Amino acid sequence: MKNIIDKMKNTLLRAGLSEKEWELIETEHFISNRQNLLIYSKITFVFLLIMFFVSFFSSDVESNRWIYLGTMIIVIGIDAVAKFCGKDHPVLLLADVYVFISILFIFGIILGTVTRPDEQTVTFIALMLTVPLLFTDRPIRMICCIGVYVIVFVITAVNIKVEYVLTADVIDACIFGAISAIVSTYMMGVKCQRSLFERQVAVMSETDLLTGIRNRNSYEQNLLTYAKRCQQSLTYIFVDVNGLHEMNNTKGHEAGDRMLQFVADTLQKQFGKEHTYRIGGDEFVAFVPDGDQDQIRKKLEKVISAVEENDYHVSVGYDTHLYGEIDMKTLVASAEKRMYEEKHLFYQRKGIERGERR
Repeated sequence: MKNIIDKMKNTLLRAGLSEKEWELIETEHFISNRQNLLIYSKITFVFLLIMFFVSFFSSDVESNRWIYLGTMIIVIGIDAVAKFCGKDHPVLLLADVYVFISILFIFGIILGTVTRPDEQTVTFIALMLTVPLLFTDRPIRMICCIGVYVIVFVITAVNIKVEYVLTADVIDACIFGAISAIVSTYMMGVKCQRSLFERQVAVMSETDLLTGIRNRNSYEQNLLTYAKRCQQSLTYIFVDVNGLHEMNNTKGHEAGDRMLQFVADTLQKQFGKEHTYRIGGDEFVAFVPDGDQDQIRKKLEKVISAVEENDYHVSVGYDTHLYGEIDMKTLVASAEKRMYEEKHLFYQRKGIERGERR
């Protein structure tokens, strides 16, 4: 019994996903809902505009003219809010989505009761079955929204509808409301599972499996975007792990893997996972947009110190270009050259030490 309750709770709150999985695709939900809201608000506006003009020539819809106009005005406001909403306004966008759903439901209720008290309701039922499928959210919220407007419809119908269509309308609203809640919950689960799968594939394609930081594929995709991410300067840091081949040969590949994992972890602690990449077997890159040069040097000193404390060694080269003068090819080449110079000095010192021991 407890398992059934937990499963239902999970389905209603997160469409069958864990909290971690839900958080992983929240950005996709935001983007999808915003795009859908912008599209469907415009479609709704065009439809209402057409019906508004038709109302001047058709007596059947003449009484709905001001309903069309009022709904159009609200839809324009909904569209404007959706355009304003960036990624920093997820709550505002979600509220905008439910205002849009609500205005369509209210529109359907008015057309099905106030303007047509002697006819069976069609518009509200049709909207109730379709509109919840346009957006993705926690199913419990959509179910509550559907339930609220079914109750509003029933109360309105009881007070306005003529008796010979009232019973059929109330039954239809309750049955199709339940169907809408079930179907929308199922479809949200399907969409969430698909989004999760796509997100996991994307993460795998951009993540180095050994170290957990971004890989060469992600590096190539983002390299040219960094010039646009800064306002003052861009620093490119090239790090090469010294002695990986020797480590693999003398202590085994597991020891070499641990060294790479430690270096990757140390780099991302200082420069952030978003800007740290493993681009080769023993090569790492970090970007620092608008970084203070003294702070960058201190962070590199911490990296080198932490690595050496674990009896590992890295060679580091970096360069900085000011905004407006950033040439990625030159910046990369300069940092790489400095890294190789540092690497050459390392092995030169190592050779001298070996000679002295002999």
